[in-house]
Amino acid sequence: MRIGEFSRACHMPISVLRYYDSCGLLKPVYIDSFTGYRHYSENQISVCARINELKTAGFSLSEIKQLVSGSVPPKAIGAIFDNKKKQLNETLCRLDELRGLMLGGNFMEEAKINFIHENVHIPFENDEKIVGKWEIIGEYHNQAAFNLGKKLPEEGIGSQNREIFFLPQGEWYWCYSWTKGKLLIDDGESSSVNEFTVEKQSDGLYMFVKLKSFDYLQTGRTTLLVLHQCDNCRYKAKDIARKDNISIPFNNDRNILGKWKSVAFVQNKDDFSPENVDSSFEPYFKEIDFLPNGECSSVYGDEIISGRHAQEWTNGFVLRKWNCTACAYEIKNIDDTEYLFIEWKSGDYRWGGFDTDYYVFRRDYGRCSH
Repeated sequence: MRIGEFSRACHMPISVLRYYDSCGLLKPVYIDSFTGYRHYSENQISVCARINELKTAGFSLSEIKQLVSGSVPPKAIGAIFDNKKKQLNETLCRLDELRGLMLGGNFMEEAKINFIHENVHIPFENDEKIVGKWEIIGEYHNQAAFNLGKKLPEEGIGSQNREIFFLPQGEWYWCYSWTKGKLLIDDGESSSVNEFTVEKQSDGLYMFVKLKSFDYLQTGRTTLLVLHQCDNCRYKAKDIARKDNISIPFNNDRNILGKWKSVAFVQNKDDFSPENVDSSFEPYFKEIDFLPNGECSSVYGDEIISGRHAQEWTNGFVLRKWNCTACAYEIKNIDDTEYLFIEWKSGDYRWGGFDTDYYVFRRDYGRCSH
């Protein structure tokens, strides 16, 4: 019988039969040299059944190949089955252990991290030679590792953001500031004072920062962040930020009008589910009110931002003039409820080169002003 007929008789896909042929497990009795058709005998149906039974019992294809070849003596066959029985008993024991462990607690509970909260608002002491742009060379365990070129895996500060600016007078930008001999970092979750030294080498200035990275939170040991000075220019925070086109003409969208209240913050739109909305959520971007003719008012923390000089909206975008960002919005109907997704272009986006996150809003019918 041809391979198609044999496949149906054995309840086995043709692709599997071809693979079994290629690995020598179950070869056809004849292959037509002209057409390439594979032909099997009816006797091989029972062989195919044995192969399936042995697979179900946990045998590997190499073990099955031995067993169905007819070349293994009975004593060796008995040893193969005894060994498989031992493996299955060990698996059953491990299964019982895992059941006990899974019944004992929630393994998805996130580990608590003790973030650093050091005072980074310290008096500024100038050091004019370090002003400018510095390229991140890499993060190392220590100076010896740097000399040998043994970088740590590039994550976070070492990969996405490849440069750090030391602005005149220690001006803050994104999460960075500085004073003489200290790199100051405040990312909103932790704040740290990271001591550094500067060394002149043949190709320019190098900075060696004793970085209080995630490793420091776990072990108490700093890593060595190495930077190389690119220039000595006197940049300003507003000049090095990413800027969007905010000169977009007004185009009406009546469906957006009204007040919207923030209910969630997600990295991607698809991460949001109404079932996961946390009633205790305390957002920074609390609400936004879309008024006719492109005006809007937003609440950030305890501050209300309003007026065309600060922000406007047009179909598909909230135009935040104070930081030159055009934040795209989209309304999605989920389970018969409208949710508004607005891009959140924070310092991570403007200076860090990261993608945007999203605030998710729901209509605030109780406070509708239109």
